[in-house]
Amino acid sequence: MNLHVVSFAALIATACGGPVLAQPRATPAPPQYQVEIIVFAHREFDAGEERFPQELTPLRANQNESLLDVPLYVEPSPPLIPDQAAPAPPDAAPAEDPLAFRLLAPDQLQLNAEYRKLTNGGAYRTVLHAGWVQPGLPEDRAKPFDLSLLGVINPRGTVRVYLSRFLHVNLDISYQDGAAAGTATPEPAAGELREVTFAPRYRLVTERQTRSGELHYFDHPAFGVLVKVTPVQPTNSGSAGRRPAA
Repeated sequence: MNLHVVSFAALIATACGGPVLAQPRATPAPPQYQVEIIVFAHREFDAGEERFPQELTPLRANQNESLLDVPLYVEPSPPLIPDQAAPAPPDAAPAEDPLAFRLLAPDQLQLNAEYRKLTNGGAYRTVLHAGWVQPGLPEDRAKPFDLSLLGVINPRGTVRVYLSRFLHVNLDISYQDGAAAGTATPEPAAGELREVTFAPRYRLVTERQTRSGELHYFDHPAFGVLVKVTPVQPTNSGSAGRRPAA
Protein backbone atom coordinates (compact mmCIF):
# COMPACT_ATOMS: atom_id res chain seq x y z
CA MET A 1 0.00 0.00 0.00
CA ASN A 2 1.34 3.40 -1.00
CA LEU A 3 1.65 6.02 1.70
CA HIS A 4 1.08 9.67 0.80
CA VAL A 5 2.59 12.41 2.91
CA VAL A 6 0.30 15.39 3.15
CA SER A 7 1.43 18.64 4.69
CA PHE A 8 -0.33 19.99 7.69
CA ALA A 9 -1.12 23.21 5.83
CA ALA A 10 -2.75 21.26 3.01
CA LEU A 11 -4.90 19.35 5.49
CA ILE A 12 -6.06 22.56 7.11
CA ALA A 13 -6.81 24.08 3.72
CA THR A 14 -8.78 21.01 2.66
CA ALA A 15 -10.75 21.06 5.88
CA CYS A 16 -11.61 24.69 5.36
CA GLY A 17 -12.50 24.15 1.73
CA GLY A 18 -9.87 26.53 0.33
CA PRO A 19 -6.50 26.36 -1.44
CA VAL A 20 -3.16 26.84 0.24
CA LEU A 21 -2.07 30.48 -0.16
CA ALA A 22 1.63 31.14 -0.65
CA GLN A 23 3.15 33.79 1.54
CA PRO A 24 4.15 36.91 -0.49
CA ARG A 25 7.87 37.51 -0.77
CA ALA A 26 9.20 40.73 0.64
CA THR A 27 10.79 43.03 -1.94
CA PRO A 28 14.52 43.17 -1.23
CA ALA A 29 15.93 46.59 -0.43
CA PRO A 30 18.24 48.04 -3.09
CA PRO A 31 21.98 48.00 -2.37
CA GLN A 32 23.36 51.14 -0.76
CA TYR A 33 26.40 53.08 -1.97
CA GLN A 34 28.51 55.83 -0.47
CA VAL A 35 29.22 58.54 -3.04
CA GLU A 36 32.00 61.02 -2.31
CA ILE A 37 33.00 64.01 -4.41
CA ILE A 38 35.78 66.60 -4.40
CA VAL A 39 35.68 69.60 -6.74
CA PHE A 40 38.78 71.74 -7.17
CA ALA A 41 39.79 74.61 -9.45
CA HIS A 42 43.03 74.87 -11.42
CA ARG A 43 44.87 77.97 -10.21
CA GLU A 44 46.94 78.26 -13.38
CA PHE A 45 43.95 78.07 -15.71
CA ASP A 46 43.99 80.91 -18.24
CA ALA A 47 40.59 81.58 -19.75
CA GLY A 48 42.23 83.60 -22.51
CA GLU A 49 44.10 80.64 -23.95
CA GLU A 50 40.99 79.03 -25.38
CA ARG A 51 37.32 79.88 -25.71
CA PHE A 52 34.92 77.64 -23.81
CA PRO A 53 31.13 77.61 -24.00
CA GLN A 54 29.65 79.52 -21.08
CA GLU A 55 27.01 78.08 -18.81
CA LEU A 56 24.76 81.03 -17.99
CA THR A 57 21.54 79.22 -17.08
CA PRO A 58 20.24 80.81 -13.84
CA LEU A 59 19.26 78.78 -10.83
CA ARG A 60 15.59 77.84 -10.89
CA ALA A 61 13.42 78.79 -7.94
CA ASN A 62 12.26 75.19 -7.49
CA GLN A 63 15.53 73.48 -8.41
CA ASN A 64 15.81 71.50 -5.19
CA GLU A 65 12.30 70.12 -5.29
CA SER A 66 12.29 69.29 -8.99
CA LEU A 67 15.58 67.41 -9.06
CA LEU A 68 15.25 65.37 -5.89
CA ASP A 69 11.87 63.98 -4.90
CA VAL A 70 13.17 61.36 -2.44
CA PRO A 71 13.82 61.93 1.28
CA LEU A 72 17.14 63.44 2.33
CA TYR A 73 18.69 62.95 5.77
CA VAL A 74 21.64 64.22 7.76
CA GLU A 75 22.96 62.07 10.59
CA PRO A 76 22.47 62.39 13.47
CA SER A 77 20.13 65.31 12.83
CA PRO A 78 16.42 64.96 12.00
CA PRO A 79 15.37 64.82 8.33
CA LEU A 80 16.57 67.86 6.37
CA ILE A 81 14.01 69.74 4.29
CA PRO A 82 15.81 71.86 1.64
CA ASP A 83 15.59 75.63 2.11
CA GLN A 84 13.81 75.26 5.47
CA ALA A 85 15.26 75.66 8.94
CA ALA A 86 12.09 74.39 10.65
CA PRO A 87 11.98 70.79 11.96
CA ALA A 88 10.67 68.09 9.68
CA PRO A 89 6.90 67.54 9.52
CA PRO A 90 5.44 64.62 11.51
CA ASP A 91 4.62 62.66 8.34
CA ALA A 92 8.22 62.67 7.05
CA ALA A 93 9.54 59.31 5.87
CA PRO A 94 11.51 57.28 8.43
CA ALA A 95 15.30 57.47 8.36
CA GLU A 96 15.56 53.81 7.36
CA ASP A 97 13.76 54.45 4.07
CA PRO A 98 15.87 52.44 1.54
CA LEU A 99 15.27 55.09 -1.15
CA ALA A 100 16.47 57.99 0.99
CA PHE A 101 19.64 59.97 0.34
CA ARG A 102 21.66 60.38 3.55
CA LEU A 103 24.27 63.12 3.85
CA LEU A 104 27.53 62.13 5.54
CA ALA A 105 29.34 63.94 8.33
CA PRO A 106 32.97 65.02 7.71
CA ASP A 107 34.34 62.18 9.85
CA GLN A 108 32.55 59.64 7.62
CA LEU A 109 34.32 60.72 4.43
CA GLN A 110 37.06 58.57 2.90
CA LEU A 111 38.95 61.05 0.70
CA ASN A 112 40.31 63.30 3.44
CA ALA A 113 43.93 62.53 2.49
CA GLU A 114 43.26 63.47 -1.15
CA TYR A 115 41.47 66.63 -0.03
CA ARG A 116 44.42 67.69 2.13
CA LYS A 117 46.88 67.12 -0.72
CA LEU A 118 44.81 69.25 -3.09
CA THR A 119 44.28 71.96 -0.48
CA ASN A 120 47.94 72.16 0.52
CA GLY A 121 49.23 72.04 -3.05
CA GLY A 122 49.77 75.33 -4.82
CA ALA A 123 48.28 74.27 -8.14
CA TYR A 124 44.69 73.76 -6.98
CA ARG A 125 41.96 75.45 -4.97
CA THR A 126 39.45 73.08 -3.39
CA VAL A 127 35.87 74.30 -3.53
CA LEU A 128 33.81 71.29 -2.38
CA HIS A 129 34.23 68.04 -0.44
CA ALA A 130 31.11 66.11 0.51
CA GLY A 131 29.48 62.70 0.44
CA TRP A 132 26.19 60.90 0.81
CA VAL A 133 24.68 57.40 0.90
CA GLN A 134 22.12 56.50 -1.73
CA PRO A 135 20.39 53.44 -3.18
CA GLY A 136 21.77 51.69 -6.24
CA LEU A 137 18.86 51.79 -8.67
CA PRO A 138 18.51 51.08 -12.40
CA GLU A 139 19.01 53.95 -14.83
CA ASP A 140 15.28 54.55 -15.32
CA ARG A 141 14.73 54.91 -11.55
CA ALA A 142 17.92 56.57 -10.32
CA LYS A 143 17.53 60.16 -9.12
CA PRO A 144 20.19 62.87 -9.52
CA PHE A 145 21.72 64.38 -6.40
CA ASP A 146 21.57 68.18 -6.56
CA LEU A 147 24.72 69.82 -5.17
CA SER A 148 22.67 72.78 -3.97
CA LEU A 149 21.34 70.48 -1.23
CA LEU A 150 24.82 70.78 0.29
CA GLY A 151 24.30 74.52 0.73
CA VAL A 152 26.63 75.56 -2.11
CA ILE A 153 25.99 77.50 -5.33
CA ASN A 154 29.48 77.20 -6.81
CA PRO A 155 29.94 74.58 -8.04
CA ARG A 156 26.41 73.65 -8.93
CA GLY A 157 24.78 70.84 -10.82
CA THR A 158 23.99 67.18 -10.27
CA VAL A 159 25.63 63.80 -9.71
CA ARG A 160 23.64 60.74 -10.77
CA VAL A 161 24.77 57.23 -9.88
CA TYR A 162 22.90 54.26 -11.28
CA LEU A 163 23.38 50.52 -11.42
CA SER A 164 23.10 48.36 -14.53
CA ARG A 165 25.62 45.60 -15.14
CA PHE A 166 28.18 47.98 -13.66
CA LEU A 167 28.00 51.21 -11.70
CA HIS A 168 27.75 54.40 -13.74
CA VAL A 169 28.48 57.98 -12.69
CA ASN A 170 26.86 60.84 -14.60
CA LEU A 171 28.09 64.39 -13.92
CA ASP A 172 26.51 67.68 -14.94
CA ILE A 173 28.53 70.23 -12.95
CA SER A 174 29.34 73.86 -13.64
CA TYR A 175 31.93 76.02 -11.93
CA GLN A 176 32.17 79.82 -11.95
CA ASP A 177 35.73 81.10 -12.09
CA GLY A 178 35.59 84.15 -9.85
CA ALA A 179 39.31 84.81 -10.21
CA ALA A 180 38.93 85.31 -13.97
CA ALA A 181 36.83 88.42 -13.46
CA GLY A 182 39.87 90.29 -12.17
CA THR A 183 40.21 92.49 -9.12
CA ALA A 184 37.46 94.74 -7.89
CA THR A 185 36.99 97.96 -9.86
CA PRO A 186 36.24 101.38 -8.33
CA GLU A 187 32.62 102.31 -7.79
CA PRO A 188 31.17 104.15 -10.82
CA ALA A 189 30.49 107.86 -10.48
CA ALA A 190 26.91 109.07 -10.20
CA GLY A 191 25.16 108.63 -13.52
CA GLU A 192 28.10 106.83 -15.08
CA LEU A 193 27.34 103.82 -17.28
CA ARG A 194 29.91 101.08 -17.07
CA GLU A 195 30.16 97.64 -18.59
CA VAL A 196 29.77 94.92 -16.00
CA THR A 197 32.03 91.87 -16.32
CA PHE A 198 30.62 88.62 -15.03
CA ALA A 199 32.85 85.76 -13.99
CA PRO A 200 32.74 83.00 -16.60
CA ARG A 201 31.06 79.71 -15.77
CA TYR A 202 32.31 76.43 -17.20
CA ARG A 203 30.35 73.20 -17.50
CA LEU A 204 31.42 69.56 -17.32
CA VAL A 205 28.90 67.02 -18.64
CA THR A 206 30.16 63.45 -18.78
CA GLU A 207 29.37 59.86 -17.85
CA ARG A 208 31.69 57.00 -16.96
CA GLN A 209 31.46 53.37 -15.95
CA THR A 210 33.07 52.62 -12.60
CA ARG A 211 33.65 49.78 -10.18
CA SER A 212 33.09 49.76 -6.45
CA GLY A 213 35.87 51.54 -4.60
CA GLU A 214 37.56 53.03 -7.68
CA LEU A 215 38.66 56.67 -7.52
CA HIS A 216 37.88 58.52 -10.75
CA TYR A 217 39.19 61.87 -11.95
CA PHE A 218 37.04 63.95 -14.30
CA ASP A 219 39.00 66.75 -15.91
CA HIS A 220 38.11 70.14 -17.35
CA PRO A 221 40.64 72.89 -18.18
CA ALA A 222 39.08 75.13 -15.51
CA PHE A 223 38.35 72.59 -12.76
CA GLY A 224 38.49 68.93 -11.82
CA VAL A 225 36.26 66.44 -10.00
CA LEU A 226 37.16 63.36 -7.96
CA VAL A 227 34.41 60.78 -7.43
CA LYS A 228 34.47 57.53 -5.47
CA VAL A 229 31.53 55.12 -5.12
CA THR A 230 31.77 52.46 -2.41
CA PRO A 231 29.22 49.79 -1.39
CA VAL A 232 27.85 50.10 2.13
CA GLN A 233 27.43 47.05 4.32
CA PRO A 234 23.88 46.53 5.61
CA THR A 235 23.38 46.31 9.35
CA ASN A 236 21.63 43.44 11.10
CA SER A 237 18.36 45.33 10.86
CA GLY A 238 18.63 45.48 7.07
CA SER A 239 19.17 49.21 6.80
CA ALA A 240 22.33 50.79 5.40
CA GLY A 241 25.18 51.01 7.83
CA ARG A 242 27.94 53.54 8.05
CA ARG A 243 30.94 51.31 7.41
CA PRO A 244 31.67 50.87 3.68
CA ALA A 245 32.43 47.42 2.38
CA ALA A 246 36.07 46.61 1.70
